[in-house]
Amino acid sequence: MADISKPTRITSRLTENGLFIRGVVISNSARKITKKDGGILALVKHELALQPGVAVLERFLDPKDNPEVEINGDEVTKYPELKAFQPVSVKATRIQERNGQISSSSWEIVD
Repeated sequence: MADISKPTRITSRLTENGLFIRGVVISNSARKITKKDGGILALVKHELALQPGVAVLERFLDPKDNPEVEINGDEVTKYPELKAFQPVSVKATRIQERNGQISSSSWEIVD
């Protein structure tokens, strides 16, 4: 008998529906978030300049799981940043529009 392999499910979010955004990184920022259960997260925001408008990309990072994040007191001192004034392409899968501004909390950089 012929060996028929079963198709494997791709776990990349690129297979999901979404919006492709191409813009220029204009700012990076981070702040400390305290959860209700006492845990601490860093909310990292990247702003992209679009033609016209601005898109805000957000992600929540746990300093325990991510060595690129450091929190001292109430300030986030180290976090992953996108290179300022460099063009970037992003696929956003969870998108909100508030006051004419696009915001996404589920995104990934595509080449």
